[in-house]
Amino acid sequence: MRLFYAVAADAEVRAAAAAVVSRLRRAPGDYRWVDPRDMHLTLRFLGETPEERLPEVEALMRRAAAAAAPFEIVLGGAGAFESPESPRVVWLGLDEGREPMERLADALGRDEERPFSPHLTLGRNRRTSAPPGFVAALRAVPPLGLRRRVDRISLYASRPAPFGHAYEVLSEAALGAP
Repeated sequence: MRLFYAVAADAEVRAAAAAVVSRLRRAPGDYRWVDPRDMHLTLRFLGETPEERLPEVEALMRRAAAAAAPFEIVLGGAGAFESPESPRVVWLGLDEGREPMERLADALGRDEERPFSPHLTLGRNRRTSAPPGFVAALRAVPPLGLRRRVDRISLYASRPAPFGHAYEVLSEAALGAP
């Protein structure tokens, strides 16, 4: 099964993100948008993991969570990977809380070469480029300024579905819990 650790988005964050997606859908472009129910901030992607490793994966999550105190994040404006001019993956970034998110990701064994960039994915471009109208719409998205307390992390399973992937929370661990 494909597994990853993440911070789940609460109902208010999902609603605000859905409003941004609704606004961006009106712009020209061909994007596959994330269902708001599936929105999260990924800490570490584990990939294909044998089911017999699940206890080990959950134990690592519990240890990392126990060693971290709850903290706050502030969801800011929209952005994109590779860049706003070439938006392959559209996201909402953090204005505050990057450092504790990065420490948590490191405690979970994050081992990617690229720098950690906590974000909430909104959609992915199905083409190689985006029309200028989409780039302008992306730049016009105002910062959300949503402050949220992060007090737990979740282990998700990602399963193929007709519409892309379906996510299921397998377990959670509270931050600072022994």
